Amino acid sequence: MDKLFQELFGVDSNRALNFFLSGLGEVSGKDTNNEMLYVANVLAHYSQVSRFGSVSMPPLANLSEVFDNFVLVQISDPEILEIGGSQILLFAGFFRDQMERRHNVSWYDKVGQSFYDRASVHSREPKKKRLFEKMSESLPDWTLHCRDLSRAYRDNRYVLKVN
Repeated sequence: MDKLFQELFGVDSNRALNFFLSGLGEVSGKDTNNEMLYVANVLAHYSQVSRFGSVSMPPLANLSEVFDNFVLVQISDPEILEIGGSQILLFAGFFRDQMERRHNVSWYDKVGQSFYDRASVHSREPKKKRLFEKMSESLPDWTLHCRDLSRAYRDNRYVLKVN
């Protein structure tokens, strides 16, 4: 097998997390904090989960599916609200350029804020409660940072290097 492809297949969850974490740091100009670590973790998770997996909730196809699965139903489970918020972070953030052709992504930013706000209200874990509160406040900023990261990765297609 080609050496390049051997290295690409060697990406584990830690390398994926570090890949997105370093990229977010560059595009946001911020030092690593809990929110950035969380956002990088969301991106790393969805980069390694099959859309057709059966172990956990797979990423949906687009914001229309997010609407159908999360917006049209009353949800009070903080874990499910977090999943809804993370899917919006993925689509209205990292895939923002593609999604804004068909969706009002700014409206989805507000929906994601609502998901994280409700997750903070219903969460029983104090650390998650505080993280969800912060994500509720700053989600529009993070979706724009994710969009910028996606653009940077598209502009520099050979950025993935495994040492």
